[in-house]
Amino acid sequence: MELIDRYILQVGRYLPHKNRGDIQAELRSLLIDTLEARMAGEASEEDVVALLKEFGPPEKVAASYRPESQYLVGPELFPVFRTVVGIALLVLVIVHAVLFGVAIVFSPDPLKALNIPSNFLGNAMTTLGAIVAVFYGLQYFDVRLKRPEQEWDPRQLPDLDEKETVSRGGQVFKIALGLVFLILVLFFPAYLGVVVTPGTPILTDPVINRYLPLIAAALLANLLVDILLLWRGRWGMGTRLAKLAANLFSLGVLAVLISGHNAWLAQHTTTGFFNVLGHLPTGAAPDAASTLAVAMYFVQWGLLIALIVILVETITSGWRLLRQALGWNTPPSMRPGKGK
Repeated sequence: MELIDRYILQVGRYLPHKNRGDIQAELRSLLIDTLEARMAGEASEEDVVALLKEFGPPEKVAASYRPESQYLVGPELFPVFRTVVGIALLVLVIVHAVLFGVAIVFSPDPLKALNIPSNFLGNAMTTLGAIVAVFYGLQYFDVRLKRPEQEWDPRQLPDLDEKETVSRGGQVFKIALGLVFLILVLFFPAYLGVVVTPGTPILTDPVINRYLPLIAAALLANLLVDILLLWRGRWGMGTRLAKLAANLFSLGVLAVLISGHNAWLAQHTTTGFFNVLGHLPTGAAPDAASTLAVAMYFVQWGLLIALIVILVETITSGWRLLRQALGWNTPPSMRPGKGK
């Protein structure tokens, strides 16, 4: 039976680790039972070889146990994948169109605006590749929408709490908005700023520019959670944990950005916002330093508001996660020991 053992070992190399042992045991039992049913006595090596040839090469047998492994994005994930790709391409078109108009009006060299539409194809391919990589990861690690088939139990029906249901329209909007910011951060960081007058260079936020990779990571983490929620359609233990982790990471990034803006303003301004605003020249174009200082104050306030909003959302999400973990979301009549 050495050939059978070698065959099963080779099949296992093409199987996912999670259920490799079970499949190998099942396959070994099937091979031995088939061999014993055919042979009255002890099987020869030629008999074993003939049987293994009937079953086929190890990689083919392994694929039969997991046919979806041959897809980059399997049939179960494809509808959500198609939705996300559609949103991403639409967002790319809108962002490029808006930035093209901004560059025509405000850039000191309007001809450079032609670089924006010419870069569209490259940016679209990069975005599409990133989305495929994310969904391939979900496919590879066997993240599934549906649980394995089992006997249906009416007691497992979702409860009547509408708060657990995810609004598809709301999730699509959040994904689109997240993609807008992510595309701007990844592809157009030079446009994340203000201009003093049309035709002058864009004044970029030095703190934002310093932490672009960190900002992109936070945006991507939240985008992945929103995609997962769109796919699942309902809040659950896993999605709440993922959202909580993404929010905590975002809070850390916001704290770093706020601290950076505080340090920059303390270094470049000696007075508060209203004093800086009061010193702006009247009847003439403001100078670049004063304009950037005012913009930095506005960005700082926006970051503070975002911090408060995400903090409230994190506390709420944590409380709901605790209630779910303790079973407080389950109606009393359905709790263990409470039914009739």
